[in-house]
Amino acid sequence: TMAKNRKTPDMNLPVWFDGQNINEALFCEEFLQESRIIFANRAFFTPNGRVTDDIVLRGEVYEKLKSYTISSVPQKIKNIMELLKLEAMVEDLPPQPDRIHVANGTLMLDGRFIEGKKEIVQSRLPVSYNPNAAAPALWLNFLDGLLYEEDIPTLQEFIGYCLIPSNKGQRMMVIKGNGGEGKSRIGVVMQKLLGSNLKNGSIAKVERSPFARADLEHELLMVDDDMKLEALQSTHYLKSLITAEMPMDLERK
Repeated sequence: TMAKNRKTPDMNLPVWFDGQNINEALFCEEFLQESRIIFANRAFFTPNGRVTDDIVLRGEVYEKLKSYTISSVPQKIKNIMELLKLEAMVEDLPPQPDRIHVANGTLMLDGRFIEGKKEIVQSRLPVSYNPNAAAPALWLNFLDGLLYEEDIPTLQEFIGYCLIPSNKGQRMMVIKGNGGEGKSRIGVVMQKLLGSNLKNGSIAKVERSPFARADLEHELLMVDDDMKLEALQSTHYLKSLITAEMPMDLERK
């Protein structure tokens, strides 16, 4: 059999390919019909939450494109990613502080649990909700060895506060102590709980660098694992982040 010529018209060609050229706008339209994704507040969001690294998205675009083009592929992908932002743009994706989206569904404030990942969300935690889970004996034992008994509920309440996109409590938590006591374990556990919704950073850098503040956009928590007390001498930006009642001036890379 003869090898099929690339340029031979084919009834099975996608609507965005005419046999020679790719119509990038039509490609974006089809891509958005097949993939649940929106672009809001300078970020892509899906039912799994914010797209923190668009390389996965680029990979999906490449998979669809690669059978139809061999020239300037990276540039075409770049163009399509920019067009996707315009095609998928919505005005706003407001935070939902009355629910926690987890890997197997959504836990509502009133205790109801809705299974599945139906809606596009701001953030989704990489852990599953299990109402029948046993008490976390190891964790509770760890807290008992680290904190005074009356301080444990404060830490638990703060961790709960970090699960929702709200800063109405206007609180940050500083845990002060000597080295080797296990304080850093709390940050490690939070990382497992929050996944890409947690940012490891430096409070001193937040005060100094406008880029560091922009990097915190859409995050639920920032952890500074080795904070120097002198970092708290200037707290203008830190305070404005914790209270954040006004829009902030962010300088993005």
